[in-house]
Amino acid sequence: MRELNVELSRRREFARIALPAILESLVGVIITTIDTRMISPLGKGAVSAVSITTQPKLLFLAIFYALGTAASIFVSQALGRKEREEANAYFHAILRICVVLSILVGAGLVIFARPVMRLCSRQQETLEMSVTFFRIIMGGILLQNVSIVLNAALRGIGQTRVTFISSIFMGMGDILVNYLLIEGHLGFPAMGVAGDAIGTVAGTAAACAVSIFFLLKRSDFLSLKGIMCGGRNRGEMTRRIRSKVGNLVFENLFTRIGFLISSIIISGLSADVTAVYFVAMILLNYTFAFGDGLQSAVVSLTGRSMGAGNTQEITEYVRLGRKVGTGISLCLGAVYILGAHWFFGRFFSDAESISRGAQYSCVAAVLTLLQILRIVNIAIMRGIGEVKIPRVLATVCVLLINPAVCYLLTDVCGFGAWGIWTASLTTQGVWCLMSFVKGNSCIRSTILQTEGRT
Repeated sequence: MRELNVELSRRREFARIALPAILESLVGVIITTIDTRMISPLGKGAVSAVSITTQPKLLFLAIFYALGTAASIFVSQALGRKEREEANAYFHAILRICVVLSILVGAGLVIFARPVMRLCSRQQETLEMSVTFFRIIMGGILLQNVSIVLNAALRGIGQTRVTFISSIFMGMGDILVNYLLIEGHLGFPAMGVAGDAIGTVAGTAAACAVSIFFLLKRSDFLSLKGIMCGGRNRGEMTRRIRSKVGNLVFENLFTRIGFLISSIIISGLSADVTAVYFVAMILLNYTFAFGDGLQSAVVSLTGRSMGAGNTQEITEYVRLGRKVGTGISLCLGAVYILGAHWFFGRFFSDAESISRGAQYSCVAAVLTLLQILRIVNIAIMRGIGEVKIPRVLATVCVLLINPAVCYLLTDVCGFGAWGIWTASLTTQGVWCLMSFVKGNSCIRSTILQTEGRT
């Protein structure tokens, strides 16, 4: 009876963290979907122009996502040890680094937006719109990066309800400004893709404000007070941050460079083809939203168990994460296939584009299973403090395998968009398998080391 109660308690704790985190990520994807829908009346060129900026933007955000992941790991492990001072010391140090780097990176990208987009896109007809959108987004990068670190730290202590509320405010701000500025309503000017970019920045500002308010007024573990103080053991703390963030940065950079190369290859196709492809990618954004929510729960709970030295809980949360991930993947895949014609009909009116989208949905369903299980496996390794193996796997799969197969099948063999999808299946398949094998190996090693110390 006691074991049953413990199991139910773990499931409730997993659900308490995972559900708000999933909802938070879903809100972000829903906003992206609405953004694309609001841009689509401007034509397929506008949809393609905005979508092409995604990979270069994420490339430059790689270091800040790494900082956020590091904050989540350090904070969750400190929570397991009940070390509030240690958690805040790491949180403050990472936030200071984030602010300084954001100012430098943002200023540089505003100035060099045109050369960056020329390098990242082969669609000359959409270049001006891409430059406009990219420049405005990078001008507001400080708000986005601070929000990334704040929310990652909050997820680390299990406050996913707060990050969910911040995402709601982000969506409200984004959609409202989009409505006013994309096509011009209530007396505001019609600014097209520039209005969409301003809406994104406004939404990020709203999300950031919510997280700051919670940390100032409501948080009893993390705090923004004393953020300018260095704290004790500053040298050792800096060394640990550099070590952790270094591996995560390389992992994120290699991943983003690989996806950017693939995006450049994709941009060589016609705008009609890329528009359908990018809309199909929205489905995989929904997949990632669920995977990201599960990742938050797995990192937080395995990190907390690791800090407390509870090996049994680590094993149980690993098993639970994989089980839930498989169930969600199968459900999402069925929805993608059955709802394909309805979904693509919201974006396109011609039968050819809708039919092509329905075919892409079948591939997205398979990719969903591979991607979610891979995200869970990587989260397991991060939760127990292993960041080198995820970096190596990302390098091999995304930086090497995906661009090589994509180029071979798309440019050399002339398979077009199907070459891209085949490359994605190959990459995610290898990545998922290797992360599963390495994840299990890391768990066994961690359990042996932890039990050996006790």
